Formats: sequence, C-alpha cells, structure tokens
Amino acid sequence: MDAITTALVTGAGSGIGRAVALAFLASGWDVILVGRRRGPLDDVAKTHPGRAVVAPCDLTKADEVAALAAELESGALAPHLPGSLKALVNSAGIYERASFLETSDQAWERQLTANLLAPARLTRRMAPILAGNGGGSIVNVASTLGQRPVPDTSAYSASKAGLINLTQTMALELAGSNIRVNCVCPGIVDTPIHAFHGGGRPGATPEAREALEKLGPLQPLGRVGTPEEVAAGILYFCQPLSSWTTGAVLSVDGGINLV
Repeated sequence: MDAITTALVTGAGSGIGRAVALAFLASGWDVILVGRRRGPLDDVAKTHPGRAVVAPCDLTKADEVAALAAELESGALAPHLPGSLKALVNSAGIYERASFLETSDQAWERQLTANLLAPARLTRRMAPILAGNGGGSIVNVASTLGQRPVPDTSAYSASKAGLINLTQTMALELAGSNIRVNCVCPGIVDTPIHAFHGGGRPGATPEAREALEKLGPLQPLGRVGTPEEVAAGILYFCQPLSSWTTGAVLSVDGGINLV
C-alpha cells in the first residue's frame, strides 16, 4: 500500500482476533490492537515493530470504549490514525456453555453484552470516522451457531444470531457513507476458547487430542479449522476484491452448517 491504511481489530491478543491482526500486518496495514490484556497485545505488536498500536480496552465497559474512541479521534494513539482508519473488525467475544434452563440471567447478560452490545457500541463510535475517511469496511465475527444453534448454547447462539442481523441492518444504513458491513461465521476453530485447543500440536495432552479427534467426523471436510483460515475471509472483506459486497454472511466452517 502506498499510503498508510489502518484497521482496528478487537480481541487481537488471541485466537481469531490475533490471526486477523497478523494477517492485516502481513498485508501492509497498520493495526490498532484492542483487547482486555496488554501482554498478549504487546506480543502481537512485536511481530511488526512500528506498525501496530496497542490499545487495551474492556469493550463491555462503555466508559472505556468512549475513552478509546476519544484517543483515536484526537490522534493521541498515533497522529496518523484518525485519517487512516479504513477497517473495523469486531472479533472479541465470549462463549459459555449451559442448558437453556440452567443459563442464568448473568450468563445471558455477559454474552449479550460482549458479543452483541459491545460491537454495536464500538461501531457507533468508529463508523463516523470511517465515513469521514471516505468509507471503509466493517467485519463482524459471528458463528455458525448464530445460523443453526445446538443444545446448551442458547445465550451464545442468540447473541451471534443478533450480530448477523445487526450486520445486515448496518449494511443498509451505512451504505450511503460508502461503508460496507459484512459478517464471517466460523465453525469449530482451534482457539483458546475451546478445551481441545492445541490438540493437534506436538506435546498436546491426550485429552485435548481425543477431544479434537471426536470433532472431525462432525464436519464434511473432516477437521477443525484454524484461526488463519477465518482471518483470510475477514481480510477479503476489507480489500478491493470485495468492493461490491455488503450485508454478506460468509460461513468459514468446514461445511458444518450443512449437516
């Protein structure tokens, strides 16, 4: 890229968010790394010195989101950032598994806040910046469970279904500002959110390997996905190749939504 182009990625310290941040950095973007813990964000930033800005923020807290937006808008994070922001990736989220009858109000509130309200809250602050820069791309990371839920995921699945619907609503409302809004729905991906994380790597515990092997037959392509495979779909939505695409819902899930 000839000019500096910046993406803001939430949940950038681990899992899919980390893979997304690294994919943008490898493609020549600058990246604002947002997450609750500074340590993992610093680790990502070290991979491309001078190209990543670490911005710790708990997105479930309105005052911290407002402070992040104010720092970005004022140039306090970095002088070039307000005018170079062209993409927002809402990747941060939480997953809690329990039967519907055993899911407490608190569990509903935690997941709806982190997975639906927080992306909406941040996007309200970032969309005017993108519009002022001539437009850009917003990508929300939902889940195949938002399309086809399974037992014991009621709050999580509902929050992700809401995020899919929100994506399409924002696509309609922000099109006039040349802002495209799309959604990626990952299936079962090897991230720290799951107990089987790392089961396919050298030194994995027998329990993790066994859990991973049980998941393969569930999917037409026969294996769990990687964060990098999901990141590739997200990066596509932020490139000129997708310039006529908005309101789309892309399943990156090994075909599990078909069975």
